[in-house]
This record gives sequence, C-alpha cells and structure tokens, in this order.
Amino acid sequence: MSTYLYNATRFLVSLIALLLFSNISFAQSGRTKQEKGYFNITEIGAFFGTSNLKASSISDSSPVNVRSLRTINGLFINPKLSLGIGIGLDGVDTKYYGFHNTFNVSADVRYYLKTAHDGFFLYGNVGPSLKIDDNFEEGLMANIGIGHKLTIGSSFVIVPSIGYYHQDYKKGNVNFNNETVAFKLGFLF
Repeated sequence: MSTYLYNATRFLVSLIALLLFSNISFAQSGRTKQEKGYFNITEIGAFFGTSNLKASSISDSSPVNVRSLRTINGLFINPKLSLGIGIGLDGVDTKYYGFHNTFNVSADVRYYLKTAHDGFFLYGNVGPSLKIDDNFEEGLMANIGIGHKLTIGSSFVIVPSIGYYHQDYKKGNVNFNNETVAFKLGFLF
C-alpha cells in the first residue's frame, strides 16, 4: 500500500507543478485552432484507488492500479464546448483477479472555462467496458474531472487532468467495482 501512496503522491506533485508552471509561463490569450472543428486527444493515464468485490457471502476491498491508453475524436460545438467519442484500453491490476485488460468506448464532453491558449476545463465521459477475453462480462465506466489546456508554441497542446474514475463489471456471480483517482496526460491535435 505504501508503494501505491508514494507513486500517487509523486505523480500528484508533478501534475500540480506542471499546472502552476503553465499558468505562470504560458499566459496568452486568443483562440487556437483546437477550439473549432475536429480534434483528437490521445492520453495516457495512471489510476490509483480501491477495488471492491461483492458476492453473495463475500464483501471485501483491496488496492487497484490501472494504466490507461485512450484516444478521443470529436468536434467543438462552440469554442467552449466539445463532444467526442473515446476508445481505449485499461490494464487493471488487483489482488483478487490479477491483471487483465478492459476495452472502453465512451462519450466525452468537455467544457473549457475560457477560450484562450491556456486554461482550465471540466470533462466527463461515460460508456461500456467491453469484454475482450473471458476474464469478465461487460460493465460500465465513468470519469469526471478537471484539466488544464496548455499551448506550447503555435500548435502543440498538452492537457493534463485529474479526476474520479469508476468502473464496474461482473465475473460469474461476483461484482467488481473500482473507485480510483485518475491522473492523465493528453495531447490535443
């Protein structure tokens, strides 16, 4: 458990430093090409939290680690609002059922608090966790959080974010429920 806490703390400190640095060093105004039309966000993530197991006579919790790779394609409805569809793989590691992958398809909504090169945004996505092997049956994933759009140069944009990530699915008569803090780093194209 201390290794999980150490890694989560180290990642959180790095993310906060990046957000503070971005507000100080890259304060600019004006619209970017990413605030209109088609966009793609490709992101990697590390999620840390608790996996809850529930069966007819058993209920228990243990630490869970999730590594994520996701891509989101969508459109800006206006300079502050974007809608997209995301697909991705999550590598889930828990003590109860070891390591397995989930394939997620999700609807993605992002609201940018200001239309500028740099600024905060709110996001949410929800969708099914699809079965890709015999480890589990289909489930549901949901993720909400806050991020920061940081433009470097004329068109390179990174989007670090932090949020709450929930994933549940079933294996036989056992229900699994993962509750994690999601740290993600994305690249907006």
